[in-house]
Amino acid sequence: MQPCRRDLIVTGLAAALLIGVIANGSEPKLTLADFTKLHKDLTSAKEPWQTIPWQLSLIEARALAAKENKPVYMLCRAGHPLGCV
Repeated sequence: MQPCRRDLIVTGLAAALLIGVIANGSEPKLTLADFTKLHKDLTSAKEPWQTIPWQLSLIEARALAAKENKPVYMLCRAGHPLGCV
């Protein structure tokens, strides 16, 4: 997993925990061991598509596809990156 994606997941989990604390007005009931287990479960590859070696550069993807005689699948989205439209 890429470092910036890992940071985003950890930040999201921490934000969700903080929102829960603010909403309840009490101490968090999530222990460090629980957080570590939850983080590991959320970041481990469970689906086949998560094991694909994604390329960020189209030029590198084309070169790799030509070398391995495989097709290129390009995913394009429009809109805000945190709320895909």
